[in-house]
Amino acid sequence: MAIYFGKCKVEISNNGTSWTDISGNVNSVEVSGGDRKIAEVFALGADYPVLVAGPRESLTIKVRVIYNESTSGAWETLRGYYENGSTVYLRFTPRGAGSGNFIFTSDPGYIKSFTYPGGEAGSDDVVACEIEVVTARLTKSVSA
Repeated sequence: MAIYFGKCKVEISNNGTSWTDISGNVNSVEVSGGDRKIAEVFALGADYPVLVAGPRESLTIKVRVIYNESTSGAWETLRGYYENGSTVYLRFTPRGAGSGNFIFTSDPGYIKSFTYPGGEAGSDDVVACEIEVVTARLTKSVSA
């Protein structure tokens, strides 16, 4: 069955225990990285390499946040984590809230990239900022 990502639930936490739903301020979520290193070596006279699976690289989770000036909004909360170098946890549920849906939860990570508001005078685009969180891994679980 196809999934409509527009119902995705996105949450942030500073401790991995208590979560704040920021879905209403998020426009997109994109995960990249995590490539597994593969070592290869050739034996004498061999026509093909011997391969060994190595560790995975870190993941980058890019979240596009709709900018607003609420003191408790997603942008302001994430700005604090970024400027203080604090750990942040992200979790998202692609199908949205509901029993039996997959939840992807990050290990503690750090905000690598954070954009401040900007735009053009002639544009009618909503102001959005991109935040990139680097984490070691995502863990998949199922909502109760």
